[in-house]
Amino acid sequence: MFVRLGRFDVARRVWVLAGAVLVLVVSCWACSGLSGRLSYGGFMAPAAEATRAADAIRTEVGEGGADVLVTFRSKELTAARPAFREAVEDALRRAPNGTVDRATTAWSSANPLLVSLDQHATVVPILLKGDGETGRTQSYLALRDTLRAPGFEVTWTGPSAIISEIVQRSQRDLVRTELMVLPLMMLLMVFVFRGVVAALLPVVTGVLATAAALAALRAVADVIEVPYVTVNLVVAIGLAAGVDAGLLIVSRFREELRAGRTPAEAVAITVDTAGRTVALSGVVMTFIAVGLAFFPLGFVRALGIGAAAGLLVGALVTVTVLPALLFCLGERVDALSPAWLRRQGGGRDGALWGRVARAVMRKPIAYTCAVSALLLALAVPFLHTVIGFPDQRMLPAGAPARVAAERMEHDFAVSGLGTLQAIATFDHPVDRGRGHADLLAWTRNVSELPGARGVLVAGTTGTKAVIYVGQDHRVESDSAKSLVRAVRALPVPGGSGVLVGGASALAVDTMDTFYRLLPRVLAFMVVTSFVLLTVALRSLVLPLKALVMNGLSIGASFGALTWIFQDGHASRLLGAEPTGYVDALAPIVMLFLLIAVSMDYELFLLLRIREQYRLLGDDRESVAVGIERSGRVISAAAAAVLVVTACFATSSVVMVKEICVGVFLAVLIDAVLVRAVLVPAVMRLLGAANWWWPGFSRNSGESGKSRSGRGGRKSRTGKGGRPEAAPEHAARLPAPAEASAERQPR
Repeated sequence: MFVRLGRFDVARRVWVLAGAVLVLVVSCWACSGLSGRLSYGGFMAPAAEATRAADAIRTEVGEGGADVLVTFRSKELTAARPAFREAVEDALRRAPNGTVDRATTAWSSANPLLVSLDQHATVVPILLKGDGETGRTQSYLALRDTLRAPGFEVTWTGPSAIISEIVQRSQRDLVRTELMVLPLMMLLMVFVFRGVVAALLPVVTGVLATAAALAALRAVADVIEVPYVTVNLVVAIGLAAGVDAGLLIVSRFREELRAGRTPAEAVAITVDTAGRTVALSGVVMTFIAVGLAFFPLGFVRALGIGAAAGLLVGALVTVTVLPALLFCLGERVDALSPAWLRRQGGGRDGALWGRVARAVMRKPIAYTCAVSALLLALAVPFLHTVIGFPDQRMLPAGAPARVAAERMEHDFAVSGLGTLQAIATFDHPVDRGRGHADLLAWTRNVSELPGARGVLVAGTTGTKAVIYVGQDHRVESDSAKSLVRAVRALPVPGGSGVLVGGASALAVDTMDTFYRLLPRVLAFMVVTSFVLLTVALRSLVLPLKALVMNGLSIGASFGALTWIFQDGHASRLLGAEPTGYVDALAPIVMLFLLIAVSMDYELFLLLRIREQYRLLGDDRESVAVGIERSGRVISAAAAAVLVVTACFATSSVVMVKEICVGVFLAVLIDAVLVRAVLVPAVMRLLGAANWWWPGFSRNSGESGKSRSGRGGRKSRTGKGGRPEAAPEHAARLPAPAEASAERQPR
């Protein structure tokens, strides 16, 4: 099938290239309309209790909630002075039409907690008008640009202010990162291929994959929420995946040219070997990306859709467009190769990986135990990970919304950001008689719960009441989450139910959703990966080995992430303040990315080892030669991902930084420890069991020589001892030259 595809790419190259140009033009046209349809929301599950509580407070009571918290501070006046009150109320009256739904002041609510401890500031909780989070954030931007109070310092924080600043920083970060990553990627490819023309081809693949991913986001933006932050991650995924796949194809094509193939033969073999690997890898990673659709968060679903589109198009481009380009270039693929780069040679890197593999396989037990122990030790910090929901700490230390929030926490008895908001429904009106008595009894019971620091009735209407519950602990702490569960479990005297919201409640609901869906998502990803790896490798043992090793590398990267960002070790070196927690969305996104990347490299390596095993029939030598032949390519692919994630890790938004640093560490661990050391060590220990397949003889793949011997090219045996068919291109074309001298660019 893939040989025929390679021939089609050559025969219909004009149409293939024209189709690629058309896809690029359509994708760019679609991308041009994306920015106007991006959302400021997508971080909360619509069915979560915290989300329903916020909606109920807004629609049923109309007070007690807050989209923004505006602080008015005067150096001379105190809140008790009439001039202070007049200035604040006059500023609110001048708010643009259609922006403010309800503003609650210390005077309208007779609430002393809205006045600072030093009496020189007051905070005004404001409910904004607008359809959804995006509409409310737009109202906030209009209000922020016009609301002024002469003689007062006016600061803004709260959900809409924080989200708005995160989005604005994400947009600036994306432009800056794109200007960084493309030149760096080009330099890396020039170094890898030792030529400018060959270096351009994987970058072209990455650009096409990224454009398609963004076009997919535009297609679904009218159906689901696509947050601005998603674009940053989708661009990183599309670019890294496209470059990785293109790198594999170009490397194999040049290898076949150096072995004496004609361009047409080289394309056929490349598509049948490297193209098959890329296609299988793209299918595996796409299915893994689809697993993100299980999570009911717009951010995660949009990321899954964009990533799946980028991965699929990247794989399609590398087995159609790229081979057509390579045939057109032929020997000129090595054009514009600087002499100083050619002199460095390309064979020594592969030989180094082969020597490492052979050294590891001489002491497989020692290396397996040492690397496994190291990875388990790196994973230990993950055992005490604290999960929190994105708040002002997702912003850098000097961000206005973060500064305002931290100042509120210091200046006010109850800041409003860390409080719980609970709305209860009673059987009787709460402003008189029995209903009022039930409300007082409920607030008293809530105030006596462990961790509660004061209870305030923030709003009432009919039989419903909204209360604020202060906390003694940080919103992401176990004590704060226990308070959420305690308030939810506490019966409402003379009432029929309660909904609890707030930052701690959002963290609880997000993690409850995560833990509830995680087994289903993991099962989907693991089973899909296992089945596809089994089909690709024709082995039941190697897919199991791959899953175990992926688990080790993922655990190690999660532990390192906790150690850096939550515990604060080295976080300042990365330009981030310690948050004291790991963002609730980071593990979800990282789980997908790390499984996908690990499976990608596992396929790259094992399919090349399998190819050598079918030629040599020797377990030990096929592992060494397979790693030698693929080591340079996998190293280059890992370096490409490291460059992309390092550039995106410069983001000023901590959540994006967490995800990119986590992926960076995981790829580094995977390339240095897992692929270079653990894979050859474990495969040496497993020996013939690596290739066990039900119904095939134990000696399948062997010839007369011992598996541990040096061996040359051997016959392959299949079911019942019958010879297994060689690859189509191996039967049709002369054997490739093996001399290392032929590895140099022409």
